[in-house]
Amino acid sequence: MLNRLIQFSLSQRPLILAFALVVFILGIKTATELPVEVLPDLTKPTVTILTESPGFSPEEVETLVTVPLENSLMGVTGVTRLRSINDISLSLVFIEFEWGTDIYQARQFVQERLTGATEVLPEGITPYMTPVASLMGNIMLVGLVDPSGQTKPRDLRTLADWTVSRRLQSIPGVAEVLAMGGGVKQLQIQPNPDKMLAMGIRYEELHQAASNAVSNSTGGFLTESSQEIMVRNLAMTTDLDAIGNTVVTHLNDRPIRIKDVATVAWDIEPMRGDAGMGSKLLGDGEDAKGYPGVILSVTKSPGFDTLSLTDEVETALEDLKTSMPEGVEIVSLYRQSDFIDLAVGNLEEALRDGAIMVAVILFLFLLNLRITLITLTAIPLSLGMTVLVFGFLDLSVNSMTLGGLAVAIGMVVDDAIVDVENVFRRLRENALLAEPRNKLEVIAQASREVRSSILYATVLIILVFLPLMALSGVEGRLFTPIAIATIVSMAASFLVSLTVIPVLSSYLLKPKADQKHADGIVERGFKKLFNATWLRLSLSQPFIVLFATGVLVVLAALSFTKMGGNFLPAFREPTVLVAMTTAPGTSLKQTRELADTAQDLLLKIPEVETVGYRLGRAERGDHVVPVSTVEFDIEFTRETERERSEVVKDIRSTMQTIPGTFSALSGPLADRIGHMLSGVSAKVAVKVFGPELDELRRIGTGIAEIAREIPGMEEARIEQQAPIPQLRIEIDRKRAMAYGVTPGALNTELSALMGGEAVSEIYEGQRVYDLVIRLPQEWRESPQKLSQLYIDTLSGQRIPLNYVADIRHATGPNNILRENTVRRFVVSINPTVDDLNAAVETLQREVAEQIQLPEGYTLSYEGEYEAQAKAKRTILITSAIVLLIISFLLYSYFRNFAFVLLVFTIVPISLVGSIFLTEMTLNNISIATLVGFIAVSGISARNNIMLISHYLHLMRHEGESFTRKMVERGTQERLIPILMTAISAGLALVPLLLATDEPGKEILNPIAVVIVGGLVSSTLLGLGVTPAIFYSFCRKSAETSVKRKSAASE
Repeated sequence: MLNRLIQFSLSQRPLILAFALVVFILGIKTATELPVEVLPDLTKPTVTILTESPGFSPEEVETLVTVPLENSLMGVTGVTRLRSINDISLSLVFIEFEWGTDIYQARQFVQERLTGATEVLPEGITPYMTPVASLMGNIMLVGLVDPSGQTKPRDLRTLADWTVSRRLQSIPGVAEVLAMGGGVKQLQIQPNPDKMLAMGIRYEELHQAASNAVSNSTGGFLTESSQEIMVRNLAMTTDLDAIGNTVVTHLNDRPIRIKDVATVAWDIEPMRGDAGMGSKLLGDGEDAKGYPGVILSVTKSPGFDTLSLTDEVETALEDLKTSMPEGVEIVSLYRQSDFIDLAVGNLEEALRDGAIMVAVILFLFLLNLRITLITLTAIPLSLGMTVLVFGFLDLSVNSMTLGGLAVAIGMVVDDAIVDVENVFRRLRENALLAEPRNKLEVIAQASREVRSSILYATVLIILVFLPLMALSGVEGRLFTPIAIATIVSMAASFLVSLTVIPVLSSYLLKPKADQKHADGIVERGFKKLFNATWLRLSLSQPFIVLFATGVLVVLAALSFTKMGGNFLPAFREPTVLVAMTTAPGTSLKQTRELADTAQDLLLKIPEVETVGYRLGRAERGDHVVPVSTVEFDIEFTRETERERSEVVKDIRSTMQTIPGTFSALSGPLADRIGHMLSGVSAKVAVKVFGPELDELRRIGTGIAEIAREIPGMEEARIEQQAPIPQLRIEIDRKRAMAYGVTPGALNTELSALMGGEAVSEIYEGQRVYDLVIRLPQEWRESPQKLSQLYIDTLSGQRIPLNYVADIRHATGPNNILRENTVRRFVVSINPTVDDLNAAVETLQREVAEQIQLPEGYTLSYEGEYEAQAKAKRTILITSAIVLLIISFLLYSYFRNFAFVLLVFTIVPISLVGSIFLTEMTLNNISIATLVGFIAVSGISARNNIMLISHYLHLMRHEGESFTRKMVERGTQERLIPILMTAISAGLALVPLLLATDEPGKEILNPIAVVIVGGLVSSTLLGLGVTPAIFYSFCRKSAETSVKRKSAASE
């Protein structure tokens, strides 16, 4: 089949070149159309159910809302984890599905179960699903602020909700725009209990009057005349005096109006969160300070290009700036596209520089421009075919796909080098014959000679990358694109080497009979030096060479065991995320003051350009954290004199100066990856499961204290789930019965007065605001005044609240977290050391010794540590299977098991350089490092196959017997192709190797380190060890393989 392919290509040369040109053009076109992301889509299919439960405590939300929902949802097909947050008046349930589940089908499954669950929920409470969004979908944070103070925060919020959000949500691809801070504006009727008592006004009367104060309705149509006329009944107004003049009742022929017993005023909804920001772009540089404001989180839908969508959002924001009130500024606080631009730009440079280095190396070795150009055609054609496959598989352009191309760029020329080198050698030999054969026949014959070795070597590379395809979860999403890029580009390279390369060779390679065909100066130099030193030593003293190599392998193995372990290298984003927590129960006001202080201090750091903070939770959003937690998004200036690590250290020191707080630092990407792995925004999550909240907190606090004593785990923080102060109004049923008070009715009335009850809506243009009855602040905030609040009774009397209820202080949970129907408590840890494995193992050991779990309580360690262990296990098992398959393939190729072992000897030799270089540069083993080990094993084994098969070819076809001379000749003839392929593959990765601090190359740098180190050792040691073993031990095996006419000897 391969012979026919070669023959067809040479007989249809114009067609092949035309096809190659079409592939190249389509590849460029597809590359410009693919969406650009920072990383592959890491979103695990998750459906979020949000249920507002006004007036419910966390315990009531858990019992009455969340548990019934969980009971309905646990049986849904494909559910892997069910998490829930039970907060004050809010239930959030996260249903995570297996990877690969269609999110819209998952939502349909959940919707079907919700239909039945709604029947058992309290009256008036309806759960709904939040919009579909991507984990990496938080593409921007936008701030609205007025440094002049002319616009109140609540009016900024109105602008954000009704102007900015709506404009942004009209852009295709924007899934959700969530506003936080400022307070949602509403019109409040604030009753004065003393005046109501004096005038004899009951709460129901005020409620009825407020409900009827503003409304519009239609009265049908007038149809008797020639024109149809609509009848409208209009009573809508936003005039506070007009609403205040609404009659409540008549008393002695005198109307009692709303404003006689209450104050009508604009105010805000009860707040469970707030926001603020500061930027040096707003003020005068170093003197910048923070201001209260509104932060908008822009989330994109899956599948949309982040860069183009960000451009559209920014264009819309520029348009909006012209319509903002005087003094109002729109500030960009965070843009994911900044990191994408840096990352993708750096990787594109690495691809370009790698290709240039490959071209220079090829020319230096070949000293022939035509051969160099023929060989280099493999790069654009192979990468073009790979990009077409990316488009077919709906893969985006991201750090991993570009990294896969960068890894492959030095390898795709390997097949072309082997083929064109053999073709040119045969054409030179043919030119010296008295009667030269037909040129196309010589090229076809030369290509056929290497086709089998190229095929098996390419299949080997493809097989060694298959374990990456078996990875699941986040690690699978990250590294599968690298495997796809390498596998497809290598397959494309093989196809190009047997089609386009022979065709171009037929056009461009024309050695003349009267021309002296000598090796180039670089080639001659390498051959002479190699033959006189390393090759002579390995064939003369093979056991010394093997012993020395064995010692290096043992030393490398010892070094490997001493290195630390990590899941992924740290991302070098131009943004830092700081989570600051205060004591549970700290008020919103107090936390806001601490956040403002921290913000002003952070802005004094020279490299910090913008700081935005969000504390607590957003209204009607699924970003739920206690009011004692603040998240700071810190953006750096574009150009900084200090290293990023120094700035981060400065930020950490600044946050430590704020009394009564605890802070942990991370980056947006690491934060989201950690959240997806464990449901917690941290690299390591220690989860305690059990029934009692107090016991869970006791165990969790003990674990956190142990962790903080371990170096690198000082930032361990506990869940903000703790008893907080409560003001409890407990009804005395006997007294209530005596006075004619119904407990349920009293609770309803108190809930409405304290938290506010929406009785109607008012319109201002297209804006809609709630009309709410709520006690004034001085009554809400004073237990003494509350105790004197007069309430209505069935007997018609009005009595103080303390006649029928006790008002006392107590404590209760601020929120309750659950996972898979069990209560949980989490200790979150972002280790500050590189060796994640050692830190977690130390923690496990210390916890096992010091913490005794009561019956019914369990413990689990999740996050990156668990993911790394799972990934290692998967790679080990799949690699063993792939190794077995490769063994059978190699046996079918060589027809002798000894050569299978000889091919595999290069693997530990290649890992020697990989381990030593990793120890010198990173001193850490991550999943990226394991990927590099896989890649370098395949590359080095590939070169070994080429070398051994050439020995057998010389014995079978060129009259050589098993002698030292044959081994020397075979090694020298394959020396230059092996050196060119190794140096090309290595130099193509040098831009990634040197990029220790550049964004976008974090995961690829360890891979490059491993491959370059492995190529050095496998090339230098392999060119000595393989000839030594072959010449010393493989005489009988070689003769058997030739005798059996193995594919390797063709």
